[in-house]
Amino acid sequence: MTRKFLGQLAAAAIAAFSLSACVESRVALVTNTQPVLGQQFEVHLYEDFVDNKAGAVHASAYRWEDGQYIRVNGLSRDAKRFVAQPLAGNDFLIQSSDEGKQVYLYWIGRKLAPGVYLIFGVDEADADETTRNAICGTDRPEGICRVTARDELITLARATAAKPPKKPALGVVVSRPVLF
Repeated sequence: MTRKFLGQLAAAAIAAFSLSACVESRVALVTNTQPVLGQQFEVHLYEDFVDNKAGAVHASAYRWEDGQYIRVNGLSRDAKRFVAQPLAGNDFLIQSSDEGKQVYLYWIGRKLAPGVYLIFGVDEADADETTRNAICGTDRPEGICRVTARDELITLARATAAKPPKKPALGVVVSRPVLF
């Protein structure tokens, strides 16, 4: 494969991952987290639902290391690293990052039952226009909102949590010891 093709492939993968979560930051805004899912676990992800059936199913394993969950096996499109902390009620705010920690993406994890979570991207479109323009600005790429402060992130996350989820995935956490 040529270097140009590999660059295009990487750009496409990053774009696809970024489009599924519309709110991002250049610095970590979710800090001082704890291992809310235990020290290690496997998660089975059910995605791309059509007629209440998952079009894609796969599993990834994570281990708590250096204050974050690190993917130790699974698909490369799954979050390489992430942290989570309570938002409100059964909702958690999830922050994932790319390999170089240059872009942080944000998600809601909604606990449906013990070990079962609905996962969907924080979407700036869920906030009213005035709030969205104040936080994201009016001169920005379509579908991307770059936040710079934790209170901006929390405002958008709460707006998303208050709306019906868009393109959610279902995550089933298996908390038994995972062989790495």
